[in-house]
Amino acid sequence: MNNIKYKYSQHVQDTAPDMDKLWNKIENTIDEKETANDVKPQIRQTKKSYKKYTALAASLLVVISAAYIFANFNDNKTDTYDKSATESHVEEQENNTLPFDKNDVVKYESLSLSRTSTTSYNANYTADGDEYFVEENVLEKTDYFADVTILKATLNTTYAEYEMKINRLINKSGETKETDITIKSSTPYILQEDREYFIPLYEEDGTFYIAFENAPQIEISLDNELIFQNGWECLDEYSISVEKSQESKNDYYYDRMRYSQEDNLNTLIEKWKSL
Repeated sequence: MNNIKYKYSQHVQDTAPDMDKLWNKIENTIDEKETANDVKPQIRQTKKSYKKYTALAASLLVVISAAYIFANFNDNKTDTYDKSATESHVEEQENNTLPFDKNDVVKYESLSLSRTSTTSYNANYTADGDEYFVEENVLEKTDYFADVTILKATLNTTYAEYEMKINRLINKSGETKETDITIKSSTPYILQEDREYFIPLYEEDGTFYIAFENAPQIEISLDNELIFQNGWECLDEYSISVEKSQESKNDYYYDRMRYSQEDNLNTLIEKWKSL
């Protein structure tokens, strides 16, 4: 603030006219006219007017100078604030990988998914393995993650048989070359034909099995986005809720589904590889 006052005083001093010289010039002009015309009353009145207007002009100059200095100060202050706010906004945008508000809700029926004639739930199937989903337990059991497209789903009495096209088959060392596989599963959350999934698998005696059957598998939409149950904690951070109808009274995940970007699978794979 002291610096501002100094700049203000200095500016006024530098820009104000030399009033003594100005007034002497005015008086000399008046005296010349007084001698020539000998009109003293008019000269005295004119002299008073000049003094009045000169003082007014000087005051106006001071006001304008002060306004100029403070306007510049406020402009500089505003520019600094806006720059800081912009930098903060950019940083927030860079740190946020979610292109929507976390309070949003998306309807499952509105998502871009391939058409299928396969039912999505079969209450008559009893899943093998653990009843409750624990992410770390599932990851420890998983030998592969498979990005698959279901070519054919044959629904039998107590299990289903799936013919799968392998889009990617990942183990902890990298990717392996597989074109297609067939697996049997008793998961009640049926894998639907022509849909894409990202499934944890384990291998036993040369046969592949789903690492956890008692929950829906991660589904990948045609827009390369994920639909998954909220037990996948490492996928949940940048996700929103999915509104989905209950397929059966035994469908315990219909109100626990989440929606996110496919890039979040990198987080899942990194966590799995670190175990």
